[in-house]
Amino acid sequence: MAHRVVGIDFGHDRIRGVEVEDPGTRRERVLRRGAVPLEPGALASGEVRDVPAVAAALGRLWQQAGFRTRRVVLGLGNARVLVRDLEVPARPREQIREQLHFLVADLLPMPTEQAVLDFHPVREVTDERGAEHLAGLLVVALNEVAMTNARAATQARLEVVGIDLIPFALVRRLADPDSRETVAFVDVGATTTIVTVAVGRTPVFCRIVPAGGEEVTRSLIELGQLSREQAEQVKRTIGLTAEGVEPRYRPVVELMVTRTSELMTSIRDTLSYFVDNRGQAVERIVLTGGGARLGGFAEMVAAWTRIPTELADTDPDAEFLVATALADGARHTAARQQASRRAATAAPSASAAAPVGPEAEPAASGKPHEPSGPPDAAPEPLATDTAAAPIIVIDEPPAGPSAPGPSMAAPSSREPSASEETRLGMPGGIAPEAPEARPSRGRFGRGTER
Repeated sequence: MAHRVVGIDFGHDRIRGVEVEDPGTRRERVLRRGAVPLEPGALASGEVRDVPAVAAALGRLWQQAGFRTRRVVLGLGNARVLVRDLEVPARPREQIREQLHFLVADLLPMPTEQAVLDFHPVREVTDERGAEHLAGLLVVALNEVAMTNARAATQARLEVVGIDLIPFALVRRLADPDSRETVAFVDVGATTTIVTVAVGRTPVFCRIVPAGGEEVTRSLIELGQLSREQAEQVKRTIGLTAEGVEPRYRPVVELMVTRTSELMTSIRDTLSYFVDNRGQAVERIVLTGGGARLGGFAEMVAAWTRIPTELADTDPDAEFLVATALADGARHTAARQQASRRAATAAPSASAAAPVGPEAEPAASGKPHEPSGPPDAAPEPLATDTAAAPIIVIDEPPAGPSAPGPSMAAPSSREPSASEETRLGMPGGIAPEAPEARPSRGRFGRGTER
């Protein structure tokens, strides 16, 4: 029997959905797609702010697109999602996931009970004492964000089977599984730009920049007294190249170049940080997202970074790329559900087998101490194709405002203090980080004078 799922992309001012049959297999088919506009303020940076309004919009989407399944995968990817490097003692992956709340308790700017945590292994490493570790990416998402988005879907009578990190979904969809090329996938949204570096289909680095194409759109609306539709048309037709543009439009081009240059600096600095710290060159940049469709954007990225740059898809239906990629992750969701069930039935819980606790201090290097206790099971071999699975797998949809799926910790009812809000940078959120290092002049081309 065919397996069907709908990927849901919460955009800046609309919701997009794509129904896929047998996702992630050779039999995969896109069956239906659709989009509906949202009321102003219902969504902000991919976060649901008005649950009833978003649930009603989802109902309209199902009616208009004619979707035949109610199983959905949602996406996360904004400045309140944190992705950082982490090394943990080598163990079976499900055991690592069970212990993450203890392993990283002292490394996070928030109590772990307020967060959904996941670990994506990238490579095996050996420390100076000969102990084996797994190096990878720690993913941290606020419970309130993930579960509010899921609550809107369940209020629309949809079954949420997983919540995926958007950049990981895009890498799974776009990367060549047979290649070992190092590629930077840059997804430019309205208010968020996500830079993900992958080797083949393995994400090895990810940073989320709290800026996107909306900066240019808003400036055009204010400068020229334009509607949003007119501003978007100007971005596509005039773009960032002054050559051949009528003199009356040159101030518009200059404005777009100025606003876009700020984003270019962030993209260049992020890639420079990766190269300087990993000693690994980025061979190609692939652009996705509506913000990347600004005329001349790909050429500007290539000029600033001196790396060959291309748009992932020039098809008119490219706006549905994220939703399709999220649906494609349903195969990984099913595999992870099976792994979790096998781990639960094969042995006692990891916390019982190897007790850990929040009293463990992080090592000087910023790595968590290896918890004491009985020897753990040997870790399974690290697959060469480590395409990242969805960060949250939900066997049953949440039933109420704070009821999580069985694979995650319950959201805390504790409100952050004023000092915590200042430290986090936003109420209940994770502060967006500035690039960790300035670019080396010449490595990526032009310097800061741009």
